Amino acid sequence: MCGRYYIDTESDLIEIRKIFAELNDRYIGHLASGQLHGGEIFPTQVAPVIRPITTPSGIKLLPDLMQWGFTGQSTLINARSETATVKPTFKQTLHEGRVLIPATAFFEWQKPSPLERNKAKMRLYRPDEPVFYMAGLYRPIPASENPYNLPGQFVIVTGAANSSMSSLHDRMPLIIPRQLLRPYLQDEAAAIRLLNQPIDAQLMIEIADKAV
Repeated sequence: MCGRYYIDTESDLIEIRKIFAELNDRYIGHLASGQLHGGEIFPTQVAPVIRPITTPSGIKLLPDLMQWGFTGQSTLINARSETATVKPTFKQTLHEGRVLIPATAFFEWQKPSPLERNKAKMRLYRPDEPVFYMAGLYRPIPASENPYNLPGQFVIVTGAANSSMSSLHDRMPLIIPRQLLRPYLQDEAAAIRLLNQPIDAQLMIEIADKAV
């Protein structure tokens, strides 16, 4: 499960600064530009994704703006990697709508002990990789539900938790290794293989303070 994640726009992370600068340039004067979120990202908010975009010089992997969650009678924010290839909601998006979601952390809630009333909000991040990319799937938004003229809505793909996460939750986002970012987006067979592999990204867990 991934119900909230974080994009650190305050630190000097060149990778994140570049993504936001490109989006601000491309969407200048558009209504969608005012909807771009950094910091803690909540479902239904508009956030950056990376996807293949056709340009005059060919297909490039570029940032774009999309809304988090497939909206309808309820909002779907995650897709299970084990069933994405067969579940009608996600099967077509896996075929033609794969994206990467940049993040610097995500959040999970630890069940309280018998003496506590509230769940503890925990921040999970990669100590070896300040910026990482989660697997995503997207679909177009019907015009009647798309006042900001966004190219789509996305969900985050989740898989079985690995050893660094399993003490907190049995699910975690599918974090794509750096060398497989382009194959995930441009090679469907490679993407499907990734869905069926254990997630090897090792995470650090800490209590989230009010700053995040």
